[in-house]
Amino acid sequence: MSEARWLLIGSDRRIEETARLFKAKGLDVTVHLKDEVTNELTDKIAEIHPTHIVLPIQGLKGILDTQRLPVGTVFFTGIISDIQETELKSAGLFVSSYLKDERFVWNNARLTAEGFVKDFYLDTKAPIANTHFQIAGFGRVGRMLAHVLAAAGAQLTIFARSEAQLGEAEALGFEVENLSHDVEFKPGYLVNTIPVQWLELQEGDPLRVFDLASKPGCLKPGMTSAYYTLHLGLPGKHFPQRAASYLADTLLRMCRGKE
Repeated sequence: MSEARWLLIGSDRRIEETARLFKAKGLDVTVHLKDEVTNELTDKIAEIHPTHIVLPIQGLKGILDTQRLPVGTVFFTGIISDIQETELKSAGLFVSSYLKDERFVWNNARLTAEGFVKDFYLDTKAPIANTHFQIAGFGRVGRMLAHVLAAAGAQLTIFARSEAQLGEAEALGFEVENLSHDVEFKPGYLVNTIPVQWLELQEGDPLRVFDLASKPGCLKPGMTSAYYTLHLGLPGKHFPQRAASYLADTLLRMCRGKE
């Protein structure tokens, strides 16, 4: 890996911090601090001929010119469409997702939960202790969020469709409800962790929704609410150095797995 030429792409602050960590290890690193394909990015690729390319966590806008990349170039992806992934693989390029690395995902989930706490304080000026939160989904982010909020004294209700998730949440002492199509939430706070457009709000619904899932969020197409906010990239936003250390360790570990 000593001859590797890294290109890190993305506006998330952890990308720049990861580049700094790589440079400290003596690696050859170039960064493109934008989330879209530009002429500048195309020129960088032509100039450095990267062997390893890290794509943005929330995905890359635009189409890379794969003809400029040698067969065998390794891509590490965040969110990526099936079409983009197929195009890269069809060009003889290797594609691995760091979002499938369990250690990265769990550590990222913990930082997301703690980042939400900071956003919640800033947005509401309200305490967490003795406040009721409804959490939709009990995957990794949902679990970490429940752990962090419960530790701060919150009252929680977990909504999920999976019986396994409901059973786990109930065994951990949380109130649980089935997330059915006609579910009714209590007034107050709902935190979504499900990356699907499932939520329908009536006009004027005062339910305050914090969405921690990826774009486009949980609101059904065409729906809006003045009480809805989408919170993306919380680890990079609030904890860029720690988040970068997790990303850097993951990328190097994935490289070792390919050697």
